[in-house]
Amino acid sequence: MTTDASHGADRGRRRINVTFSPPTPNGDLHLGHLAGPVLGSDVCARAQKIHGHDVAFGTSTDDNQTYVVTTAERLGTEPESLIRQAFDSVTKTLALAGVDVDLFERPDADYTAFVENFFTHLWRHDAFDRREVELPYDEVAGEYRAEAFVTGRCPTCLAHARAGVCEACGLYNLPGALLPVADTASALPRRPVSIWVLDLERHRSMLTNWYRSSDIRLRPDLERVVEQSLAGPLPYIPVTYPSSWGIPVDWDGPDAPGQAVNAWPEIYVGHLYWLDRARAGRQAGADELVQFIGIDNGFYNAFVYVALSLLAVRHGLPVELPRTRTLTNQYYLLEGRKFSTSKGDVRWAGEFLEAFGRDRTRFVLSLTSPELQQSEFSEPVAASTLATRFDAPVATIAGKFTAALAGRSVDAEPSPWWTTALQASRRRFEDAYRLETFSIRRAAEALALHLEVLALRCADLDTDDPGEVSGALQYLWTLRTLAWPVTPDLAEQVSDAFGAPSTVGNPPLLADLDRRPPAAFARLSVDRSLPAPEGS
Repeated sequence: MTTDASHGADRGRRRINVTFSPPTPNGDLHLGHLAGPVLGSDVCARAQKIHGHDVAFGTSTDDNQTYVVTTAERLGTEPESLIRQAFDSVTKTLALAGVDVDLFERPDADYTAFVENFFTHLWRHDAFDRREVELPYDEVAGEYRAEAFVTGRCPTCLAHARAGVCEACGLYNLPGALLPVADTASALPRRPVSIWVLDLERHRSMLTNWYRSSDIRLRPDLERVVEQSLAGPLPYIPVTYPSSWGIPVDWDGPDAPGQAVNAWPEIYVGHLYWLDRARAGRQAGADELVQFIGIDNGFYNAFVYVALSLLAVRHGLPVELPRTRTLTNQYYLLEGRKFSTSKGDVRWAGEFLEAFGRDRTRFVLSLTSPELQQSEFSEPVAASTLATRFDAPVATIAGKFTAALAGRSVDAEPSPWWTTALQASRRRFEDAYRLETFSIRRAAEALALHLEVLALRCADLDTDDPGEVSGALQYLWTLRTLAWPVTPDLAEQVSDAFGAPSTVGNPPLLADLDRRPPAAFARLSVDRSLPAPEGS
């Protein structure tokens, strides 16, 4: 949230916190989650580790989302049972995918108290306004309906939407603002009810000053959300809802209807709590926060979370304002539809990982990630891409090197051809891994080209030329470091091939990239079966 100058960017070892939007525990992670914020955050965290930075990487499940309740109702189960099952599934999938989080937990009593204290402190300092709003009311259930319970048409773009942020245009709408659709909660009669809101228009100058002073470039989709939102009056965002689901607050007194904290603003406070926990035993705080989100969370990150952080500092809460970078992704499509757990439009990530293996999954999802625009997932296309751009070159490299170069060492200066290729490939990887230009698609493309060059060149390698042999071996050796963020198992196999220390829990460093391998090349063993999760 501040400029590079204030933290001495890129000078020395920095403390970097990385997180992704907490998954709603209404099912396992699907490929849309994995190809978007989950894999992006892991590759980023790993990339910062090879730069030598102190990285904390953590998040939790988002237990208080109303999507948990609506999915449990649809499945005929209890919300708590659904949460436990989903947490176990997501935890397993993260391990299968090699997502190397320092912490992934469920909200507990300490977390609940932290969130309640945070919002109550701001409420006591008049950061929120009491507002009477009209919400759909279910006479049969005797409950107001909001968020996931309410579907209708977005009043801005007319797309089908749920209350909150429209997934199509990214703009915010209140439950009562949706254009009603018959036989849904949006068509229920509306009743007035008092809630507490964060009036963003009241804090407009604070928000615009923050954006004016920040030199971090937003991705185009998030920049569009910011510009469109600032073009008119900013909305007010419910901080509480009349609900029995979520973290309760009694700001209106014991005789008033029960209110619970809105789960969307809660996510920001969760980031504070879980990242602090992830840094346990290390120096607290961070120079930079990098958060990965789908664009459907863009409005909250761009306005609600920024407002809450600035208000927290203004009103004396012990909250730091690290330089903050929000990296969005668009939607991964399954047969033209957005992946959606709540709608049942999914290909489960755990099942795909078990079928395709960890590195292969990470590679193809990185290569097709919907970073800047929507992309279509097709299993036949994914299998074909893997066969041609990963499996075939890796198999060629393993076979040719083992047959021709076993026992050979990097004992001469690489030839000019290899020197140029090494410099060019390293630049491609470093550009993809640098925070200012970070991209898992570019990282996967850099890896694919590195493998392609190595496979084609080694077919005609002059094994009598020491410069050619040393260049080829050094080019393979660099994958121990350069491939580690995207395909950690391949990096470990290269490490084994040269008798180097394991890279599991021991990130190889870019600073050591020019060093020669510690031993002669033995053989490259490429096992396409699913490796054991890291740390096992």
